[in-house]
Amino acid sequence: MSRFTLAPEVRRDLDAIWDYIGVEKCSPAAAQHVVERLFEAFSSLATQPLLGEQREDLGANIRAFVVRPYVVLYRPLADGAQIAQVVHSARDIQVIARTKKA
Repeated sequence: MSRFTLAPEVRRDLDAIWDYIGVEKCSPAAAQHVVERLFEAFSSLATQPLLGEQREDLGANIRAFVVRPYVVLYRPLADGAQIAQVVHSARDIQVIARTKKA
C-alpha cells in the first residue's frame, strides 16, 4: 500500500503557510484550499513517487514537485514518499536545503 510520511519540519511548513494565508492575508478558506491541494499532491507522490524532478543538488535522492506557488521536496520510498519540506517557489530552495543539511 502506497503512503506518505511527513518529516517533522513539514508540519511547521504547513502551519506557516496556513498562518500566512489564513491569518495575515485574512483568508482562512484560501489557506484551507492550499493545504488541501498540498495533501492531494502528497497522496499522488505516494502512489507515483517518481513524478517530481530529481534534485540531487538539494540532497541524496531528493525530488521536487511543484504545487503552485509551492515546491514539495520529497524522497521516493519503496512504498510511497517521505515529504521533506514545502517551500514557496519565490524562495532560494538551494539555500534553504543547505541550511537544513547543516
